[in-house]
Amino acid sequence: MMLAIGAGLWWWFAERDPEGDKRLEQEVLLARASAVVGESVLAARAPLEVEEADPELGTSKREEQLNAVWVEGEEVEMRGVLKSGESISGVLNARNISTQSIHSVVSATAKEFNFRRSRPGDEWFVRVGADGKINLLRYQSSPEDIWETTRSGDDTYQCVKLEVAVQVREEVIGGVVKSSLWQAVADQGEDGSLIYNFADIFAYTIDFNANTQPGDRFALVFEKVYIEDQFLRYGRVLAGAYTSEGRVYQGFYHQGAEDEGDYYDEKGENMKRQFLKSPLASVRVTSSYGRRFHPVLKKGKMHNGVDYGAPIGTKIRAVADGKVVYAGYKGANGNLIVLSHANGYRTIYAHLSKINKQVRPGKRVSKKQIIGRVGNTGRSTGPHLHFGMKHNGRYIDPSKVDAERGEPLKGSERARFLDDIVEPLSKRLNKALEKTGYKLEAAPINDQPSISAR
Repeated sequence: MMLAIGAGLWWWFAERDPEGDKRLEQEVLLARASAVVGESVLAARAPLEVEEADPELGTSKREEQLNAVWVEGEEVEMRGVLKSGESISGVLNARNISTQSIHSVVSATAKEFNFRRSRPGDEWFVRVGADGKINLLRYQSSPEDIWETTRSGDDTYQCVKLEVAVQVREEVIGGVVKSSLWQAVADQGEDGSLIYNFADIFAYTIDFNANTQPGDRFALVFEKVYIEDQFLRYGRVLAGAYTSEGRVYQGFYHQGAEDEGDYYDEKGENMKRQFLKSPLASVRVTSSYGRRFHPVLKKGKMHNGVDYGAPIGTKIRAVADGKVVYAGYKGANGNLIVLSHANGYRTIYAHLSKINKQVRPGKRVSKKQIIGRVGNTGRSTGPHLHFGMKHNGRYIDPSKVDAERGEPLKGSERARFLDDIVEPLSKRLNKALEKTGYKLEAAPINDQPSISAR
């Protein structure tokens, strides 16, 4: 069952867009808690209180609100849940509320909430006066995100986002990879989706598609967000450690005074580099860089790239900021995208099933932007992505590129980072690793930490 849940969540997170759909990427996690959590949040507010069924009516107040229609001269409360293709204006109009009244309250709400971000499953509640005007609109896009718009005596509307009390708890897990990193996290009782937050720390350092080995160890300190003791979603990963083939990788979250936060290693070096290690979130390498027997041409040939096996439709990320050089069909490459990057680099993405509409020659793309989908076009024997890289016009092995890092921490900020973040969180990571049979040994600040079997 856990494996099935993990597979479903993998599909959801592999298919997400990095911009504009942040809330969408959480909906799978929210779905479990939404029914209970959403009800508990709303139950604390009198207008949305759910009442016991009235024996005479044979129905509950909530059910009445779900089916209520405004009748002239009567006050009414109504609620609903948006379905696919619906808008808040459309559903209110279908409940016999005038277009003018809807426009007034929706326009005021739109100053705080962009209704273009409405999604199926969003909940709404309105209270309509005898004059047909909306006195209150409450719109909920998640258990955390609730907007309330009220009508004042001069017929103007004011919208505010309601404060919802959440609890953030820190937890620690550690484990051993047996079949996959995803399953190893699931074996610790957490949703496999947590691994995407963990893997994102090492996105520039480790290619988990190629480098994960049975026997690898991992540990992470992370946040879990709750509403009234009901799990809502995962928060930040505060620290992570990964051990493989005798090497130890560590990353720690640090938020400076003027930035949104980033990950640094145990010495304060920025873990962000020019390139991601892989254009796909989590799949398998089916062919590496170098000479090989070509499966179609039936002869030895240089393979100028890395092939990633993945289902058709899996989304492909740009591995770095860049400019589109080519986007279209090109012979044996099938649907092809070529991007140019700083410092003389180019990346190649071949055999795509689809190229995103915004990816056109001359356009800029950003790192992690979804540019297309895995396919089986051109000279291809099965669904996969061929990923190539050139430097100053010559093909190179993408898996061996270690491009320039971002800015490291310096001076007093680095000192605080080492004392306040690395030291305490390293102890927690070490304790979790010890439970897997390994110990992270302390090392001088300029040396690589090591692990030893206990």
